[in-house]
Amino acid sequence: MNLETIARAYVTSVELEDRSRQESGLLAEDLALLRADLHALLLDALRQAHIAFSDRSDAAKIAFDIVEGRRRIA
Repeated sequence: MNLETIARAYVTSVELEDRSRQESGLLAEDLALLRADLHALLLDALRQAHIAFSDRSDAAKIAFDIVEGRRRIA
């Protein structure tokens, strides 16, 4: 998977996790695990793309910037 695909999957998982908290505890737990796995992939993809980030929160912000078109990647 490329960085943009990983970023999109991560952002979608965050959004789904936020929505699911109100609906089902088990679904929210499953989505939290998925989000954590995608976040690890995101960190690796950012490193491979030589995109600097200061911490996990900064990496998440970069993912949202990529998905929302505020950051272009090569």
